[in-house]
Amino acid sequence: MRAALAAAVVFLLTLVSVSFAGVIAKGATMQVKPNSIWFQNAAQLARWQDLKKSGNTAALATYQQQLLSDREAWQFTNQITVKVLDYDSEKKQVTVEGLTLGRFAGFKWVLDVDSFVRQLHGISSKDYKRDPLPR
Repeated sequence: MRAALAAAVVFLLTLVSVSFAGVIAKGATMQVKPNSIWFQNAAQLARWQDLKKSGNTAALATYQQQLLSDREAWQFTNQITVKVLDYDSEKKQVTVEGLTLGRFAGFKWVLDVDSFVRQLHGISSKDYKRDPLPR
């Protein structure tokens, strides 16, 4: 019984992971988690991902702080709505255009795939007026 339950849980977790990755598509409207790191180019994100994967938290923190201090990457405290421009599933990188960033609206950014919360179903980015999610 426990083995069957464990297998069902693993299956559901796999299904959720696969279905989430499936919603990242060009033109999709997505939410980015608060405090995610927003990169100006894919090379900076790739370096950050490598450091994160290596487990070297000190090197990751130093690199991240340097990018943020030099304003080569940004970190926003609120959940932000974006439009997906491109998705590289192999590199786990998503190129987006910000929709709720005030003076940064329209800027293009590169984000790690784990930065996303969910897709806003039924909302076209061209029709986007304000953040429709309740707080």
